Amino acid sequence: MRCRSRLCFWAAFAVCVLFTVVAQAQINPFRGSGSRGLSPEDNQLLFDSVARLNAAEPSHAGLSEPWSNPQTGSSGTSTILRVFRSGSMPCHLVRHHVIVAGRPAPDYRLTWCRTPSGEWKTKG
Repeated sequence: MRCRSRLCFWAAFAVCVLFTVVAQAQINPFRGSGSRGLSPEDNQLLFDSVARLNAAEPSHAGLSEPWSNPQTGSSGTSTILRVFRSGSMPCHLVRHHVIVAGRPAPDYRLTWCRTPSGEWKTKG
């Protein structure tokens, strides 16, 4: 089940990043016209940074995990902005700052909560 959650998250995240790159290219055809979005390796590095944040105990605002892929020029940082509870689940709001092929993309904020089974999932 964990792999399926990862796949769903990355599919949604990749769509957001790709739509941003496409929209920027349409607004300014000279900026990002050759950009291809995050590679599968970039996605894995980003997910690994989130996994390290989710595994950190105790979790606290300001905790940050960087990632970088020299082959693609993409990099980023995942940072916990707020720690809270939603019902009985511990949660944290994470800002994902992403640079795609050397160009900044908009920051994304996702809420991650630990389910009673111990698995971390994004909260919609």
